[in-house]
Amino acid sequence: MNSENMTAYVELLKKLIGMRTVTADVEKVNRAQETLRTFLTGHGLVCTMEELEGRRILYASTVPGKTPDLLLNAHVDVVPAENDSQFSPVIDGDWIVGRGSGDCLGNAVCAAKTLCEAGPGVSIGAIFSSDEEAGGRTTEHMVRLGYAARRLVCVLDNFDDDNICFAQKGIMYLKLSARGTSGHSSTPWLFDNPIDKLVTGWARLLEKWKNPAKDDQWHASIAGTMLHAGIIANQIPDTAEMTVNVRTTRPEEEESIMKFIRETTGLEVEYVSGRPPLAVRSDAEDLDLLAEVMAEHFGKKPGFTRMNGATDACHFAAGSAPVAIIGIRFSGAHAKSERASLSSLESYSLMLGKLARTLKQG
Repeated sequence: MNSENMTAYVELLKKLIGMRTVTADVEKVNRAQETLRTFLTGHGLVCTMEELEGRRILYASTVPGKTPDLLLNAHVDVVPAENDSQFSPVIDGDWIVGRGSGDCLGNAVCAAKTLCEAGPGVSIGAIFSSDEEAGGRTTEHMVRLGYAARRLVCVLDNFDDDNICFAQKGIMYLKLSARGTSGHSSTPWLFDNPIDKLVTGWARLLEKWKNPAKDDQWHASIAGTMLHAGIIANQIPDTAEMTVNVRTTRPEEEESIMKFIRETTGLEVEYVSGRPPLAVRSDAEDLDLLAEVMAEHFGKKPGFTRMNGATDACHFAAGSAPVAIIGIRFSGAHAKSERASLSSLESYSLMLGKLARTLKQG
């Protein structure tokens, strides 16, 4: 790592981590966007601040307009931390440890470094979104406003051993509900317990639903994530609810999945929210170009992979430019151990600069 060249970016990353940009704290997330704008305008970048329902969304570019050759995307919001110490970043050799160091503030700083050091005539822009951890409506809003790429979108939000992710699963958040009649828990035979219905229905679903095996992951999966029933320990409730997280591979399977769950469990099934899946042709011309640049830069040919998780990449699916999901080396996303490699941050910014210059030549 070139320490002298990296100092300002490491300090920027430390500052952003310390700002506690948890998604729900809109004021702090907005403050981080202003911090980034001040940094980028100070390096001569063209910056525009859009807004959605009070959330600020920063766009920065080396060229005027909304459609650079290469569009980067990273988010500045983070998930909550188990304790405040995670917002006090620590440098441990090549690693920076702290909430958001990898997911996704380290990638946001990588995008900033790429922009600042792009060089003359290079066409790069970046959307810094502010609610990715809650669905990414800010990125969706920017796409609706016309922000796009002429050649290639790179979403910086995933590290997979320097491979290129070209597809990700969609998400459906569903609420399963059982209704009954409430009463005193000492006489359960007099009442209709919705907890029993919920548990029985969920058990039937797990018997019939085949979640992916580790070596065969590219079909829909389901996981229960939240339960709610009752208000006191000695009363049978009248309602029991469960939130489930379904990961889909095709938009058209959503309706059939909901029907299958409803018929199998006998429960009410309500669609709460979700994101569509993303699938890009892995042989798209500019993805091949990205692979060539990465192979030259990292010294090995990248593979093309698919991911079970979800990023803001899905919001670019309708555009004409192919979408790649890549990112700096990090580990422990959403965990106490979250950390990111500073040398990888530098390396990816250099690679993305090479990519932009190669796109310009083409």
